[in-house]
Amino acid sequence: RAFFITFITWIMIPLVLFDRISFGRKIKRTPITNPPIFIIGHWRSGTTYLQTLMIQDKQFTYVSNLHAFLPWVFLGSGKLLSGFISRLLPEKRRMDNIPLRIHSPQEDEYAMANITTYSLYHGIAFPRRIHYYSRYLAIDELPTKTIKKWKKAYHTFLKKMTFASNGKQLVLKNPTNTFRIKLLLEMYPNAKFIHIYRNPLEVYPSTMLLYTKMFPYFHLQKPFTMETRREFVFTTYNKMFEKFFKEKDLIPTGNLIEIKYEDFIKEPFNILREIYQKLNLSGFDTAKDYFNSYLDTQIDFQKNIHELDDDLKQEISQRWQMTIDTWGY
Repeated sequence: RAFFITFITWIMIPLVLFDRISFGRKIKRTPITNPPIFIIGHWRSGTTYLQTLMIQDKQFTYVSNLHAFLPWVFLGSGKLLSGFISRLLPEKRRMDNIPLRIHSPQEDEYAMANITTYSLYHGIAFPRRIHYYSRYLAIDELPTKTIKKWKKAYHTFLKKMTFASNGKQLVLKNPTNTFRIKLLLEMYPNAKFIHIYRNPLEVYPSTMLLYTKMFPYFHLQKPFTMETRREFVFTTYNKMFEKFFKEKDLIPTGNLIEIKYEDFIKEPFNILREIYQKLNLSGFDTAKDYFNSYLDTQIDFQKNIHELDDDLKQEISQRWQMTIDTWGY
C-alpha cells in the first residue's frame, strides 16, 4: 500500500501542475455567492442518505468520490483518471452495502485529508496515531497559524467546487464539521445547517462496523486494539456533541434544522419538504419528481440490524446519556 501511494503521488505531480496553471487564477476569482448547506451529525446517522436525496435537485452541487480523492487534479484530469479510480472502488460500501460509484457523494473531509495534514482521517491510515490526528476535529482550538491554513485550504476547495459547477449551491456532508459550527460561521455567516441525529443504541454498533469493516483497507499500520477503538468511539461522540450543543445557538434563526433519523426514513419526502421550508430553500416542487424517482429505488434497501447485549446497552445509555436525554430516546 505504501509503495502504491508513493507511486501514485509521483504520477500526480505533473497533473497537479497542469491543474494549477490552467485553473488557478479562475478559481481564485470565483466567488461563493450561494451560502453552503452543511449536513452534519455523527457518523452512521443518515448523512449519506439525506445528501443523496437532496442532490437529486439539480440546482445543487456536491463533493463526489472523484473530487474527494483527486482534489488537486479533478478539473484538468478528472475524466482521464475517473476510469482508473472506478476500478479501485468496491461495488458497495463495506459497512452498509450502499452502492459506491465514482460520482457517488462523499465527505469533503476526505478531500481535506488529501489536501492538508489537518484531518482526523490521517488516523485511518495511521491508527496508532489517531489520538494525535483527532486534534484536527476542533480546528478552532488549535494555534492561529493552523486555523488560518485550514480555513484557506477549505475555502479554496469550496471555490474550486463552485467553479466546477458554474456557481451552483454546495450541499456538503461531513460529520467532522459538527465540531466546527463557530468556525464555519466565521467563514460563511449565512450558511445553512441540517443536523440529522439517530438513536445512540444504533449509532454505536454501526460506527464500530465502520471501524472494523471499512477502515482496515486503508491502514498502513497495525490497527489499535478493540478496547482502544471502543474508547475512541465513546469519547469522540461525547466531545462532538458537547461542542455542538455549545455552538449551535450561534447559527442565525432560520438557518438550522434538526431532524430525527427515524422520522426521516419513515417519511423522507415530507421531511425533505420541511427542510426546504425551514431553511427557505426554493425549488422543491420543481425537483419533486427527481426525489420520488430516487426514493423508488430505495424501497427494497435493507439496513443492517444490530443486536446488543444488555451490558453494552447499559454502557451506551450511561456514557451517552446526554444525547439520549436531549433527543428523547
